Amino acid sequence: MYRYSNGQISLSDFNQPAGMNLKESNRWVKKAQTIPWLDIEKRYAKRFTNRKGNVAKPLRLALGACIIQAEYGFSDEETALQIQENPYFQYFCGNPGYDDSKQPFDPSLMVYFRKRLTPEVLGEINEMILKTATTSENNDDHNTPTGGGNSGTLIVDATCAPSDIRFPQDVSLLNEARENAEQIIDTLQEQSAEEKPRTYRNKAHKDSLKYMRSRKHNVKKTREAIRKHLQYLRRDLSIVDSMLQSGLKLSQKQQLRLETLRKIYEQQKYMYDNHTHSVPDRIVSVSQPFIRPIVRG
Repeated sequence: MYRYSNGQISLSDFNQPAGMNLKESNRWVKKAQTIPWLDIEKRYAKRFTNRKGNVAKPLRLALGACIIQAEYGFSDEETALQIQENPYFQYFCGNPGYDDSKQPFDPSLMVYFRKRLTPEVLGEINEMILKTATTSENNDDHNTPTGGGNSGTLIVDATCAPSDIRFPQDVSLLNEARENAEQIIDTLQEQSAEEKPRTYRNKAHKDSLKYMRSRKHNVKKTREAIRKHLQYLRRDLSIVDSMLQSGLKLSQKQQLRLETLRKIYEQQKYMYDNHTHSVPDRIVSVSQPFIRPIVRG
C-alpha cells in the first residue's frame, strides 16, 4: 500500500517503472510544483480524518482528483480510471510511484471529496495558490539581474466577477418586472386625479404563487406561466404609456427602470414566440440590468 507525501514530490523521487521517463515540462508536473500542498494539508487535512471504517484518503489525492475532474469534465468512474492509468495524474495526486494494478480510490468517494471540499474551501485554497505564485514571482524578480529576464506587472482578468443575484428564471423575472411596473403606475397615480386603472395585480400575484408552489415545473406549466406574465406586463406597460401621454412625469431613475422593463418584455416575448432560451444581451436582473450570465467551469 502506498504512502502519500504531504509535501512536494520531485520526479527523481517518483518511482517510475523501467522504460518510463516522465518529463519536467509536462503541465501536470509544473502545476503540481506550483501548489503549496504542505500548507494546504496542514490547514484542511482534518476534514479528511476518519476514525471509523476505512482509512480516509489524503487531502492531496482528493484535491488532485477534483482538479483533474474539473479540467476534463470526467465522470466519477472515469476520473478514478484515468488516475489509475496516467502516471502524470498519479504524480499530481501525490502518489510516490506509478501503480496501475488497482484504482487509487473507489469512484463513489468522489462524492465524499466534493462534500469535504466545499466552494468556500476551494476558494481559500485558490487564494493560497495565488499567494504562493505571487511570492515566487517577487522572489524571481529580486534574483533577476537588471536588464535581463522577464519582468513586468501581472494582469488579472477582471471582466468576469460573481454577482449576488438569484438564479435567473423567466417566470420570476417577469413577475418582478410586473411588480416594478405596478409601482411605476402607483407613482404616476399620485400625480393624477383620475380613477386608478385596473391592473389585475391580485390575480397576477395568485398565478405567480401557484406556479412557484407547484412541485413540478414541466414545460407546459412554465410556458403557460410565462404567457400569463407577459400579458400582465404588457397591460401594465400600456397603462404606463397612456398615463405618460396625459402629461404625467417620472423621475430619471424611474425612466431608466421603465426602459429596462420594456427590454425585458421584448426579450421574453421573443424567446417565448421562438421557443428558445437565449437572446443577445439577455437581462437577468431588474435591478442590475447590466449583468450578463456566462457559463462557468
